[in-house]
Amino acid sequence: MRDSHILDMQESIRLQKVTDFQLLKDKVYEAIKKSIINLSFLPDEPLVEQRLAEELGVSKSPIREALMRLEREGLVYTIPFKGCFVAKVTRKDIIEVIQLREALETFCVKYACKIFSHAEIQRAKEIISEAKEALRQDDIKRCLSRNLQFHEFLISQSKNEKIVKAYANLQDHLDRYRNIAKQIVGRVAKSHREHILIMDALEQRDEALAEKRMADHFRSILEDFLPSAELGSFMHGTPNSALVPN
Repeated sequence: MRDSHILDMQESIRLQKVTDFQLLKDKVYEAIKKSIINLSFLPDEPLVEQRLAEELGVSKSPIREALMRLEREGLVYTIPFKGCFVAKVTRKDIIEVIQLREALETFCVKYACKIFSHAEIQRAKEIISEAKEALRQDDIKRCLSRNLQFHEFLISQSKNEKIVKAYANLQDHLDRYRNIAKQIVGRVAKSHREHILIMDALEQRDEALAEKRMADHFRSILEDFLPSAELGSFMHGTPNSALVPN
């Protein structure tokens, strides 16, 4: 019995060590990913394993695994015999991601017109009202948060697991784009106004109008974002104080 108890303890210790290493790998991955998404790392910036390991206080092994994972997700790229680099942001990438969002969300808003309960309509309106209040207080960060919440609410309430998963898979790239786009003067407020129009159509349960206004919203985003100086500066790897996180 005693030998069995010792064996159980040893097995428990081994499992704990694996868990700790997995947590370490995840933390390293999240730390590097966060620095890419919040624009601390510029496009084409080299990600040197030794330097990253020293900065994070870990060995190179979890760094290497994190970079491989980030490459699969399209946030970094590798050149043989040269190393790993932060992925570029191209206009083609942005257009394709926004087009996919448009396809998902025009469906979701049309579906919401059919299935939303009174309570769900009221909750969507509350989110819009909270964004309006944040804008009135000139709290752009909170307004942006509520703008995103409005979209996420429509996605989550679709109850379609495939749509929810597809949207989640876009999230890291979307967050990176948003951290650039939010610096465009007036863009957050403009999105809020467009959300009000979408909400009006949703409240009327007008599927065609809701679909059109959601599509118009995404076209508006592209029209403002693609030619912006903020995107141009970032794409060329030019440090821009407005883009550097506080």
